[in-house]
Amino acid sequence: MHAARLKIFCAACLLAAGIMPAWTQARPGATPPVVHVVYMGGDDCPPCKAWRESELPKLEKTAAFKSIRFTYVLKSIRSAVPARFFLPLEVRPYKEQLDEASAGRTGSPHFALLVNGVVHDYYFGTRSAASVEEMILAVQHGDPYPFTRCLKLSSVAGQCAVKG
Repeated sequence: MHAARLKIFCAACLLAAGIMPAWTQARPGATPPVVHVVYMGGDDCPPCKAWRESELPKLEKTAAFKSIRFTYVLKSIRSAVPARFFLPLEVRPYKEQLDEASAGRTGSPHFALLVNGVVHDYYFGTRSAASVEEMILAVQHGDPYPFTRCLKLSSVAGQCAVKG
């Protein structure tokens, strides 16, 4: 009997732990999460340049974008996350997290969505302005995230080593 109660208690705790983050973000009066998007790429990367010319202006017009911090980091295709010295001041505190999440991969673009100073999602490539807006709003409202989150890229292209 005791073992059955313990299993029920553990299941309830796990369920509460899964629900808690969304509940605390969505409840009235709760401090909204601080969202910082770090986008890394350069003009030597055709998809980066195309995203900045077509999708970024659309994203910049949204209320979601205006409520976050966005940092563009100039990064060549052949480099991994730039050295701390070359990062904008507001990104330098996250250098180690970005290195860990990127798994040292080169290529561009790299995209990091940080929530309250912690990597919430990290991916390689581009997404539409509407998709990025949906990601931001999901975090802000405590709704289900629209993509499988990646906390650390794999050394294998297109794969995630640690999912969130």
